[in-house]
Amino acid sequence: MEKLNAIEFVDKLKELFGSFNISDEQEYLNEILIPESKNKGLNLTGDFLNDLHTNYDLSGRTIGFDFLEKLNENSDFVFFGLSDPFYMGLDKKSGEIIMYDMEYDKVHLRLAENIDQFVQAILLIFEYGLPGWINEKQYSQDDRLLLLSKIKKVVNQNYLTYYEQSYGN
Repeated sequence: MEKLNAIEFVDKLKELFGSFNISDEQEYLNEILIPESKNKGLNLTGDFLNDLHTNYDLSGRTIGFDFLEKLNENSDFVFFGLSDPFYMGLDKKSGEIIMYDMEYDKVHLRLAENIDQFVQAILLIFEYGLPGWINEKQYSQDDRLLLLSKIKKVVNQNYLTYYEQSYGN
């Protein structure tokens, strides 16, 4: 599994997005899908989520989920995204990526064993979704199952429930 830092992750998003011919009318997609650098000198600390939020403007950006404008941290989790109505976060104790139900104050689903697995799954989902955004592609069940088979290669079996529910039917 490829481990990416925040800069490499955003570069990969740009590369995937750039592989499509974007019309002038579709330029707005760049503002939705690709995080913009906050400053010229990018600084990496080795903490993927912190580096991503420190170096890039994530407000209004979406890649399978909506980024929170800033990290929201409590004693157990660091929340970084929203897949309405659930927050996406990092479990500080286990390192797992989770979906959290704020209404019931509990973990709803576990999404990945660690941030690296989650990043790989999100890149697959981002790549899968681009034709829908750019070319208004309609997805078939075979398309969804192909994506799920790719996700199964990067996400540990114990964390597949969300992906199976989203793409397996």
